[in-house]
Amino acid sequence: MRLILLLFCLHISTQAAEIVRFPAIAHVEDPRSVYPLALLELALAQSKRQYQLQSSPQRMSKSRSLAFLKDKTELDVVWTMTSIERELDFRAIRVPIFKGLSGYRVMLIRSDQQALFSVDTPVVQIKRRLYAQGHDWIDAKVLQLNGLSVIGAAGYDNLFSMLEKGRVDAVPRNALEIADEASLLAARNIVIEKNWVIYYPTASYFFVNSDNKQLAQDIEQGLQRIIADGTFEQLFNQFFAGHLAELDLRQRQVIILKNPLLPEQTPIKDARLWYYP
Repeated sequence: MRLILLLFCLHISTQAAEIVRFPAIAHVEDPRSVYPLALLELALAQSKRQYQLQSSPQRMSKSRSLAFLKDKTELDVVWTMTSIERELDFRAIRVPIFKGLSGYRVMLIRSDQQALFSVDTPVVQIKRRLYAQGHDWIDAKVLQLNGLSVIGAAGYDNLFSMLEKGRVDAVPRNALEIADEASLLAARNIVIEKNWVIYYPTASYFFVNSDNKQLAQDIEQGLQRIIADGTFEQLFNQFFAGHLAELDLRQRQVIILKNPLLPEQTPIKDARLWYYP
C-alpha cells in the first residue's frame, strides 16, 4: 500500500492549485472507492496545472451526484458506468477505469440458496430469478432490457435487506467489489454464489461537465501517460489482483447479455484498456 499512502500524503499548495470536487467515498478502507481517487490523482499529477482533490461533505446517490455535475454545483468529476444518455449529458473521458470489469457481475445470495444456482441449472432458469439493483443504476436497466426481473432499491443497504428477507433471489455485484461486501455480510448469511457470472460489455469512466474541456483534457492525457508507462496496470493490480484470483472468473458459467445502452464510441478494440479473464 506504499503507493496509496504516498498519493494521499502528498499535499499540493492550495495557492495555485485548482480544486477538483468529487463525491464523498463510502469508506477509506473500500478499495473500489479509494482506487478511482488514486487513479485520478495520478492522472492529474501528469498535468502542468496544479490540482487538489476535494471531497463533497456528504455521500450522495449516483443520480444526485450527476445532477450536481450537470448544474456545475458542488462537483467537478464523477466516476460511473457509461451510457448513451450520460455521454450526451456529460463529457466522458473514455478510458475504462475498471478495465471493463463493471460488466462482470457475480451474485450475492443467501447461504441456503446455492441449489437455485447449481452448475446444471439451465440459463433460462437463472434468468428467471428475481434480482435487486440500485434503482438509478445503469446495471438495472441493462438487466431489464435483457428480460431479467429486477427490483430497484432506493438505498445501498436495502439491496441486502431485500435479499436477507427473501424478497429477491440474488444481488448481482461488480466482480471487483463483491469480495469485500461478502466479508461484511457473512453474519447475515449472505455469500458469493459459486458457479455463475453475468457479463455484458460496459465501461466506467470519469465524467466532467460538458463545458469543462480543460479538466477533461488533463485527465485523459494523464491517463494515457500512465497507461503507456505501466503505472495504470500497476495500480490496478495493487488493488484488485487478489480479488480476481479468488473469484477465478474463467471457471464460472457465463451468461452473456447485450448492452444496448453502450455508446458506439466505446474503445472496445483497444486491448490495453480491458481485462480479459
